[in-house]
Amino acid sequence: MIQLNQVTLIRDEKKVLDNINLTVRSGELVVLTGESGSGKSSLISVLNGLIPELYDGEIFGQLTVLDTPLPPIDFNKYVKDIGVVFQNPKTQFFTTSVLSELAFSMENYGFSAEDINTRMNDVIELFHLEDLIGKKVTELSGGQKQRIAFASACMLPHRLFLFDEPSSNLDYVTIKQLSDYIKLLKQRGCTLIISEHRLFYLSELADRYVILKNGKLTYDLPAAQFKAQFPIIQEEMGLRSLQEPKLLKSFVEKTEPDDVSRVLQIKDLTYQYSDRKSVLNIPSLDISIDNIVGLVGQNGSGKTTFVQLLSGLLTDKSHSFSIMGANLSAKERIARSFIVMQDVNLQLFFETVEKELLVQSKRTELFDDVVDDLNLRGLLSSHPQNLSGGEKQRVAIASAILSGKEWLILDEPTSGLDYQNMLAVSKLLKKAQSLGLFVLVISHDNELLSQTASCILKMDNGRFIS
Repeated sequence: MIQLNQVTLIRDEKKVLDNINLTVRSGELVVLTGESGSGKSSLISVLNGLIPELYDGEIFGQLTVLDTPLPPIDFNKYVKDIGVVFQNPKTQFFTTSVLSELAFSMENYGFSAEDINTRMNDVIELFHLEDLIGKKVTELSGGQKQRIAFASACMLPHRLFLFDEPSSNLDYVTIKQLSDYIKLLKQRGCTLIISEHRLFYLSELADRYVILKNGKLTYDLPAAQFKAQFPIIQEEMGLRSLQEPKLLKSFVEKTEPDDVSRVLQIKDLTYQYSDRKSVLNIPSLDISIDNIVGLVGQNGSGKTTFVQLLSGLLTDKSHSFSIMGANLSAKERIARSFIVMQDVNLQLFFETVEKELLVQSKRTELFDDVVDDLNLRGLLSSHPQNLSGGEKQRVAIASAILSGKEWLILDEPTSGLDYQNMLAVSKLLKKAQSLGLFVLVISHDNELLSQTASCILKMDNGRFIS
């Protein structure tokens, strides 16, 4: 099915993959893991043909996928047999609506309208997409976009599936559904290579684990052997847990503020997009800005809309945000806030990481500590858009801490991070809190929240619940 012999990839004069030897048999499910920037996404892009078809890179060695030597002579024919989900689902959307996105691949290959409708109905039922049909792709939350990307990849009867962080931005209910979908694909005899940091939902499905470090294949182990050696490998390679992480019960209680001058009071917070039902309805909420607040809830529950209102990016005249009775206008909240977005590509503008960090920095005295804590020293001269997803997240988090803003709001900051870098982010957020900053983290990452949050707010259908 897949054969790589002494494969090396060079991009921007840097060896990204180094002498990779790998065989994947038909019907296997291989989990590809390793620290952020180890070459996982690059290997996926080599296997799906995007390097060098669309992205620059020199490939050395011999590669065969689906009996086709790579790079393929006929790229369009080659990719017809491969289902792909990218780390950032926005990069694979071709249309504006959910329905047209699902239909796109089959329309592109000339299937009849009857076949498309039949398959679409099956996929909608399989992936529980009834609540998303009729919506525009741009209206969806990050997790909902991930679901549509996965469903779209399954519209055609592919033999091979390549998934790059398919669980990123997904809540735990949807991750369980994702696991069920992957199990179904495996039962149908499909071959799957899944690049992931989150390992727990694949632990009963994986046949093998392949671990990369600095572009080298460090481990290639059957699942049973990997699990037997996991404590040693986890410490050596900085891997996430094999068990589903749980939030401690004590974290799910709101803490009472000690200092009323450090309480943000929110009243009559409602919001409704022009063509949709109300997405927020919060009569009253007090938040101690001395806490590191974790904001949790299922995909589409209103978390991102809430923080956009909190930070002043969205406005509505009906609500009020105040401290000690003094109202904070949207303009004042924008001046206080730095948001690390779910899609950090939208906020990386400069030609080097160093310039990205320094141009807006108001805390230059923290520069060296932040760079070292987030393992960015070796990336300072790199272009931010050439980094891995996890590396981009670390750059955006560093920018937030150095910005001098009083409120740091982070939307899924660790979705692409390995365990060690997740701990580094946790350490820095606690340091930011010690400097008097208000830190609010939207996350489905219970490992991060258990390490970091002093208060958890849970949102469901636009309301906060106990």
